[in-house]
This record gives sequence, C-alpha cells and structure tokens, in this order.
Amino acid sequence: LELNSADIQQVCRNYLQGDEQSTSFDIVDYKLLSTSDAPQGYLGSHFHLQVTLKLQQSNELKDIRFFCKAAPEGNASRMEYIEDFGVFQKEIIAYKHVLPELQAACAEIAPKCYYADKNLLIFENLIDQGYRMGAGRDGVLNYEQLHCALKTLAALHAGSIIMDTQGRERIPLEENAYPSNVPSENMRIRYFYQTCEVFKELIKTLPKYQSQLDYILSRVTTRMHTIFELCKASQTRLNVTVHGDLWANNILFQYDKCDQTPLQCRFVDFQLLRYAPPAMDLATMLTIPTTSQFRAAHLSELLAEYYRFMGEFLKQADLDIANILPETEYYDSVQEYRIVGIIESLQFSHLAMLPPVY
Repeated sequence: LELNSADIQQVCRNYLQGDEQSTSFDIVDYKLLSTSDAPQGYLGSHFHLQVTLKLQQSNELKDIRFFCKAAPEGNASRMEYIEDFGVFQKEIIAYKHVLPELQAACAEIAPKCYYADKNLLIFENLIDQGYRMGAGRDGVLNYEQLHCALKTLAALHAGSIIMDTQGRERIPLEENAYPSNVPSENMRIRYFYQTCEVFKELIKTLPKYQSQLDYILSRVTTRMHTIFELCKASQTRLNVTVHGDLWANNILFQYDKCDQTPLQCRFVDFQLLRYAPPAMDLATMLTIPTTSQFRAAHLSELLAEYYRFMGEFLKQADLDIANILPETEYYDSVQEYRIVGIIESLQFSHLAMLPPVY
C-alpha cells in the first residue's frame, strides 16, 4: 500500500475530528494486518490498518483499527479488469464527492471514509461495531433484514432528492457496468454477449422450455439488452443517486443484544453508482437476495414500506413525496424496472454451493 506517515496522520486526524481532547497526538506504531474476519473481494484487496496513538493532552495510548480496500496492484489480470471496469475510481469519487453531502442531507447509509485516493480507501471498521453480512450460504435475506435495508435505501434516495431541491450540482458519473457508445471489443460488452450465449445453451437443456425453444432463444439477448437503456438516467421519470449493486454481500447489519433483530445497516461497495430511478435499486434488492416464494408473500408490503420510509425522510426536509414521486408513478416505475432485478441476478449472482469443508 502507498501510505506514508503523513497519510497516516491525516487518516487519524479525520477519525478524531470533533474530539477536542484528542486533536494533538503522536503515532506510536502502525501496521497492516490481514482481514481474517472479513471477506476478500475480487475487485479489491482488503486489509486492516492498526494504529497506536499517544494523545498529547493525557498521555493515553489509543488503538484504532481501520478497514482498508486497495486495488490489487500485484495481480496484473485483476488490475486490468478493474481499470477497464472503472470501479475503483468510481468508488473514490463516491466517497470523496457524492456521499458526504448526501448523508449530511438525510442520514448515514455508508461507513465513514477517512481516506480516498491513490487506489486506496480507508474506512471505519464496521466489523468492530458489530456489523456483519446478513445472508447465509444461500445468499438470501429475511423479511426483517430487507425491511431494515429498505429504510437505508430510502435514506440514500431521499438524500439525493433533498440535494437536488437545494440546487446542489450533481457530480458526473460515467456508466461502467453497461456502457453505451463504446466499441464492440469493450470488456463489458464482450462479457455481456458471452453471458447471453451461455444462457441460451443452458435454456436448451431445460425440458419446460422445449415447446417454445426457438421463440425464447430468439428473444433472450434482446430482453437482456434492455438493461443498457434502463440503467441510464430516465428522460421521463425521477432520477436519484442509486447504489447499483445491492446484493446481500453489499449490505452489513448491526443487531440487537439478542443478535436477532437488525437495528440498522450500512451499504458498501459503491462501485456502480449512477443516476437512475429509485426502482432500479429496489428491483435489485428485492430480487437477488430473495426467492420467488418470498416475493409472492412479501413484495407488496415491502414496496409499500419503502415508499413510507421515503415519505418520512422527505417530510423531515419539509418536502411532500406526493409532489415529488406520486404513488401511482412509483408503482408504475417498479413494474417497468422489475426486469432489472432479473437481469442483474442472471448476470452477477451465481452462487457456487461448495461444501464448507472439503
């Protein structure tokens, strides 16, 4: 990692900001540790930064553990993929320029970030605060977890709306998952069409589709391709800042003392941030980490709860949701963007059900 003592000093100053008794300190020691209690990500290398400070006013020693996410610069193939995908630079933009004002406008939805530069992000360590992923090996979230996550999602979208009503200028965000106007050899385009061909071969093996096989195969790529348009800012609907990648592993929950009920959650991995209708995030969150049986039983109620949460957050800013996102418009957009959750699930959410011990 490209961190010098001045960087460490700045990280610690950012962490201690607002604590008047801890503004003056000396760094006694710092070291990087592996994250044995946190998952490793394909699009980043994860570390803990352990820092020991000596507070000058009290001579007290203070240990702080940060979570670090770095570009995997030692792995050439992964670095090429990340640079082509543009995910790391987008996340740096998110934490430096988008999320601070958005959260100040509404509520916290992401971990505090103390450093965002040089292919490196340094955060508060949510694991030390009792946060953890909510899904098991099946990748599925339960009703209470989704209810909690929808409140945080409503805060993200409401914060974006509040900023817009205040006349804040939007930071440009280049689409990196489904780019338009790029050559056919672009990595994302090649991946998309290769994926469609794989699905066609899979469909050929499924007995229930044989009676309409030719019709289905002729439409798979066209239907999948609709996401390239839907992920753009809409010309007719309300657009907000959307996370763009809300599957189970990107939502961390903090639980009550009995370790049963989620009290709050934080979103991580803002690598696909974009401006689009709120229904895009809803479609992903309520499709990828759920089953069809769960959606049949609870989808309507959860959609209503999100709308209620959004209305409450906007009301705190003296805004009326009926004037911004009327209920009929909301449900109409949910129906239009429903296919996004299905496509995203097909594209990115394959689970390898390997045994835990082998």
